[in-house]
Amino acid sequence: MRILLTIAWRNIRENKVKTTIIGLIMVIGIMVLVVGNSLMDTATAGIERYYTKNYTGHLMITGSTRGKLTLFGFQDMTGMEQAVPRIPEYEEVLEFARSLSYVETLNPQVSTTVMVSQDDEILMGTQLFGIIPELYQEMFPDNLELVSGDFWDAGSGGVLLNQRLSDHLEKRHQVSLKPGDKLVFTSVSTHSGMKIREVEVTGIFRFKQSNPQLDMLSLMDVSNVRSLAGMVVGHTTAAELSSEEQLFLGSIDEDSLFDTSDSLFSELEVVDVESDEDYWYSLLGEGGSLDTLNSEDGGAWQYLLVRLRDEKYLKQAQTDFARFFRDNNIAAQTSNWLQGAGALAEMSYGIKRIFNGVVLVIAVVAVIIIMNTLVIAVTERMGEIGTMRAIGAQKGFVRKMVLLETLLLSGLSGLVGIILGAAVLLILNTVGLEASNVFFEIIFGGKVLRPELSFSSVVLSLAVIVIVGVLSSTYPASVVMRTSPLKAMESRGG
Repeated sequence: MRILLTIAWRNIRENKVKTTIIGLIMVIGIMVLVVGNSLMDTATAGIERYYTKNYTGHLMITGSTRGKLTLFGFQDMTGMEQAVPRIPEYEEVLEFARSLSYVETLNPQVSTTVMVSQDDEILMGTQLFGIIPELYQEMFPDNLELVSGDFWDAGSGGVLLNQRLSDHLEKRHQVSLKPGDKLVFTSVSTHSGMKIREVEVTGIFRFKQSNPQLDMLSLMDVSNVRSLAGMVVGHTTAAELSSEEQLFLGSIDEDSLFDTSDSLFSELEVVDVESDEDYWYSLLGEGGSLDTLNSEDGGAWQYLLVRLRDEKYLKQAQTDFARFFRDNNIAAQTSNWLQGAGALAEMSYGIKRIFNGVVLVIAVVAVIIIMNTLVIAVTERMGEIGTMRAIGAQKGFVRKMVLLETLLLSGLSGLVGIILGAAVLLILNTVGLEASNVFFEIIFGGKVLRPELSFSSVVLSLAVIVIVGVLSSTYPASVVMRTSPLKAMESRGG
């Protein structure tokens, strides 16, 4: 092996021009690979951090469903066939989630799409998230900034309007909104029909890190969003009536419904019920009121967002929740942050895959160029190699010599490429790459990308160095082995 190393190193030093050309190609290829993959790894981490930190959390729990369900509703044609399901047995799911040590915060939500109008004029469409302000702010404390007003008071309703929508109204409709103004929100669905609510604007906010989807999003109290989403239910508890209450209602059975009208009435004893208001409420059930007939289901949530203490627990969380749902026969499911974020996040990953494809093409082209250059270099040394074989060098020895030369050259060039790539990344990290438009903001996962040298890109580059070395030496060595020592020596003499 020592002899092979000595010969390989001598050949590299003696063929300075060819070594420089091949080495330079390798250096550029490895540098592009390191910088490109580090950029993509940094951007990917930024995209994930951008979404999980700002509005998706790490995990999204929903009712079991077909189709592609995101925080913004269904993003495929199945949305025409089904409504966003509620989380069944929500209290049990919530209790289990709180019992997991790796869960940091939880945030329930309801979502719907509405049209906004004022004074009978349709102004725009918007997406609404129905939230509990305290829980929402606890999970996403850094991305929401109040421009004016505040969240609605506990026990009352209201809407926090997105500043982008407020600016749009002022620019296009000359409508200047301020806290205290009222807007009419209308939802239309094949599942729940038309729902209309007039809601007070309690404030205007903006997302510090936004995108086209978030620009169309406003926040509203969960009661009104449930109503607009068709999630309002009546009080369904059966009331047990006393004999006095039975007498008050009269005796009606299914036969009497088709009898004469006289059978619908009976002689009643007049009772002074005005003096006891609770008597009327008792007809609606314990703790009821006249509004109970149109009350909301306090356990009606479409989404439960989960933020983990560390991303490394994601697979464990998905496994634990799946087991809990299965063991308790709960028709619920979990989705990761990427599915919850919707089309824009998936587009970011699609762009990443395209860039990786480009880098792969560059690597393949580099291998072909290096291989051709090596073929020329080895062919020019055909006489020397023929002489070595004539004096007893075996084919295996020659193959090892060519392979070792290539690996030495690849290793040195790769090391230089990694160092230069790291230097380029350090400069880019210091300067920062600013996103010139929304498209690049999505790719970068924010307004500025500060790339860092990623461990995976270094490992990948080292793997490419070895692969390039092996592949690039295989063909030239086969060319040499197909040539007889006599012809090889003749080519040297010529």
